Amino acid sequence: MRTIPKPDKSTPLLEADGRTISQAWDEYLAFLGARGVLDAPDVDNSTPITNGQVLVYDGTAKKLKPGAN
Repeated sequence: MRTIPKPDKSTPLLEADGRTISQAWDEYLAFLGARGVLDAPDVDNSTPITNGQVLVYDGTAKKLKPGAN
């Protein structure tokens, strides 16, 4: 999966005009917005979720996995 690094804390959110989001933050926020829950690092998607299943926390694996409700 493609990743985009989070801009450094010193990278301003807004351009000098005070109204335009900086390019680095705009790209990062667009990247986050395009991700889904299955892209989260604590979700085990090795077995695809099927209709009727929900994500259930597996305390041993410390991951969310497909399971019954």
